Amino acid sequence: MSETHENLLLHGDNLTALRELRANFTGAISCVYLDPPFNTGRLFAEYKDSLGAEAWVRMMRPRLEALVPLLREDGAVFVEIDDTQLGELLRVMDETFGAKNRISLITVVRSASTGHKAINPGPIHVSDFILAYAKDKKKWRYRPQVRVREGLDRAYTTWLDNPDAPHETWTFRTLRSAIAAELGFASPREAAAHLGKSAFAAKLTTETLARAHHVVRFAQPRYEAISRAAQTVVDRSRAAPTKVFRLAREGRPPFLVRGGNRILFLRDKVRELDGRLNVVEPLTNVWTDVPFQGIAREGGVVFSRNKKPERLLERVIAMASDPGDWVLDPFLGSGTTAAVAHKMNRRWIGIESGDHLLSLAKPRLERVIRGDDATGITRRAGFRGGGSFVTREVSE
Repeated sequence: MSETHENLLLHGDNLTALRELRANFTGAISCVYLDPPFNTGRLFAEYKDSLGAEAWVRMMRPRLEALVPLLREDGAVFVEIDDTQLGELLRVMDETFGAKNRISLITVVRSASTGHKAINPGPIHVSDFILAYAKDKKKWRYRPQVRVREGLDRAYTTWLDNPDAPHETWTFRTLRSAIAAELGFASPREAAAHLGKSAFAAKLTTETLARAHHVVRFAQPRYEAISRAAQTVVDRSRAAPTKVFRLAREGRPPFLVRGGNRILFLRDKVRELDGRLNVVEPLTNVWTDVPFQGIAREGGVVFSRNKKPERLLERVIAMASDPGDWVLDPFLGSGTTAAVAHKMNRRWIGIESGDHLLSLAKPRLERVIRGDDATGITRRAGFRGGGSFVTREVSE
């Protein structure tokens, strides 16, 4: 393999392919995502998912080991699995990458506790898991991600009248009173009576997000965890509780205090996503916000019960790579990882042994390149087509 600048679609045994990739991709891959057979005992049209537990480990171990030399020193591997082989996978990845390099065990909630699942004995299974490991955790760099918070953050109940004025002159009132006044009413009660409670609540949300630079909350700082200078400011503010005190900090936002409490702005938690303003919060290791429903024809392919949402791969790739980096998927399936990486301006390698690489993944990626795929993350990524890839058979 000589054209290391070309995206690659490799058809054949992934272990053989991974070993061949060493010639040109040693130390080149930033992000690897694997969605291997879950060993559920089921028979799918595309493959048989029924190895014994030890046979499954014997299949996975050399493939994980083959990834190590391909990874950049700051690269990472993400493996999605359900609870059937979770314990075995955790053990093998600890042995391969080192427990000290484990980044996270992520729980991905993929369905609701309804339908036939609800009659099964015991707790209802609604999640997958992603095991994330760095080649060297000390060198790996997390690209911070956020998730949308449902509704407003109810802790932000205060309106700052004059945020652009000197902090010594700031005046405050309740958020509901300020929004009611903005809407032309004397009080929140009058606004709710005239508009209706639901309509006023909707207006409250819309106006709060649109004018988040006016909306604040007061939070008690951990006194023992802040600097001596910040402690001095807190002490001074407690002695003069109606005044606002400001401590400038190099390379960081100013430390603002009133009555011993920090002033935090809602604007720092509001972002525009998919054309809408939302309150966001830092991503945790429990993902409940990636929809698995409605993806049946995402990418223009039907891959029943096996396909992953483009939004899921978008998050993994975003946290572990930058534009131009190489992304690898040795169990490509219907091509989701490659399609998402392409739309996100990453270079990619996808490997698949089944015939669906040619019948599903390749046509899907051709549609992406032509700009004919409007599904998945296309709009979010601002992708309109372009690029190329090479398809090759893996040597036997």
